[in-house]
Amino acid sequence: MTFTHAGLLERNDAEFTALIALIDSLAADRLAEDFAGSGRDRNVRDVIAHLHAWHILLERWYSEGQSGGSPRIPAEGYSWARLDDLNEELRQQWQDTTLAELLPLLKASHESLQAMVALHTDAELDDPGAYAWTRGTALGEFALECGGNHYAWGRDTIATGLGL
Repeated sequence: MTFTHAGLLERNDAEFTALIALIDSLAADRLAEDFAGSGRDRNVRDVIAHLHAWHILLERWYSEGQSGGSPRIPAEGYSWARLDDLNEELRQQWQDTTLAELLPLLKASHESLQAMVALHTDAELDDPGAYAWTRGTALGEFALECGGNHYAWGRDTIATGLGL
């Protein structure tokens, strides 16, 4: 896949808009309803918290990496093999935050993601070797996975969980 400045901005915004449209279409009781099944994300709030938490992770990686550091990816004490454990920890961190509090945080972190993408050229976003801190992954892949692809996952998780 080729990562371009315009393509990432467009995809991230389109998927974000679709996610928010789904949430906006739900009645208040559906927004608070627990999902069917026993998955990690048990309601709309959990999904939104998950998306926002990954934006925060990406912002940390980016900030640390762009200032010459070597960020722990995905997080301190975690490897990709322990992603389920990390995601559960992230879920627990947001349990005392309401959906009404999380939605503006997600909107703000989405805008930060888009601002980061806007700072880079197509070559910088697409070249896996452009930044040492990404360890061979294109910056655009991080932006898509924490953006458009993640929003599509969130939309699907909400729709499936609520039986839509």
